[in-house]
Formats: sequence, structure tokens, C-alpha cells
Amino acid sequence: MADGAGPATGDAQVDQIVAVLRELPDLPVAEHAEVFLEVHVRLGGELNPEQKLRQAGAHGSP
Repeated sequence: MADGAGPATGDAQVDQIVAVLRELPDLPVAEHAEVFLEVHVRLGGELNPEQKLRQAGAHGSP
């Protein structure tokens, strides 16, 4: 959130992913969970590149 709307993480890609959260006040509460899930998945993929290789539902699998 390098534009002054919030603290920057020091990683431009992570800042871009997290910036989506600024849209929450303009969305109906019913849509918040979908936004949080998308941010969670995108952050997981960015911060743990091996996670991108896992298929959905593979959590806890060796």
C-alpha cells in the first residue's frame, strides 16, 4: 500500500495483493469472505511458491 493508504510490506507484489482489502468498505458484507479468501490464496501463492503446485484440497497431504 505504497500510495499512503496503509503501511507497505516492503514487497511490491504483496502490497498489490493486500491493496484489494481497501475495497472492503465499498462492498456488501456478504462479499467480504470471498475477498478474504482470494487474498489468502494469492498471498499463499506469493509467499510460498511451492503452494502454487498443490491442487485444491491437498492440504495436509505429503
